[in-house]
Amino acid sequence: MSPCYVLGSKMPTFLDLPHEILLWVYQSLDNVPDAIHLARSCRLLSHIFDRPQSRRKILLSIIDNTIGTPSPDKTWLEAQFGTGSLWKPEESEIPPELADAETRTFLTTVGFPVTKIQCADFDSTHLSREERRLECYDGDELYGQRHPDDDSPPTNHCFHFGSVGEWMMMVSGDDGVVSLYDPSGWDHADGYQGTVAFSLESFAVLLGMLAGVADKLDPATDVGDDEDDGEEVRKAIVNSLRERMVDYDDCVFDGCKFWDEFFECFLE
Repeated sequence: MSPCYVLGSKMPTFLDLPHEILLWVYQSLDNVPDAIHLARSCRLLSHIFDRPQSRRKILLSIIDNTIGTPSPDKTWLEAQFGTGSLWKPEESEIPPELADAETRTFLTTVGFPVTKIQCADFDSTHLSREERRLECYDGDELYGQRHPDDDSPPTNHCFHFGSVGEWMMMVSGDDGVVSLYDPSGWDHADGYQGTVAFSLESFAVLLGMLAGVADKLDPATDVGDDEDDGEEVRKAIVNSLRERMVDYDDCVFDGCKFWDEFFECFLE
């Protein structure tokens, strides 16, 4: 007879496991709905999930599990944005003014996500329009570095890869650095608003990290009756996400106008 079958005894069940093990089970999940369903299955599991500190640990682990190890490859990016979501042009479709070799290689071998991240109003779907593709801009004119009477041909080329409202994410043709352009500052030499990412490849990964978390924030923080607890959990998730993004590209530090605005939207 198996030692588990002792006369008059009760077989141990999943719920007889120590709370630490049950918490670990929660933390091994990779999506919020599964955690919520588990919490609703019985009073004990609900009690574990409803404790603010436990819920914070659980949700932070789920976010980490969801993102995994960020990588600028097709498999990881499509896991965040969806199958077929990457715009991968042919070499001949990329304007010669986009001369940065690393950017061209990334576009032709991996591709850039064509997506909308609703909670932050990010939109790169213009890249999928056949009539638009990549439009070349004069960076000196956008950023107030060209005199009004200067009619010489542009030499500082940049390309529009995404928008947040009126803001435009511009990629330098020379070195691939992603910058924020605010059209409202164009007429007084204040169009340039700082660096967003050190490369287009890095920018795609940062957006992937955001996309992997964006649609999980509301279900993660709307659990329970205490609104303050939900806000604290939301802040913890957003702060943890930003820390991970800074580790990947330190352009995401506090004080970067683009990312500051992004994360403010996440907390609303």
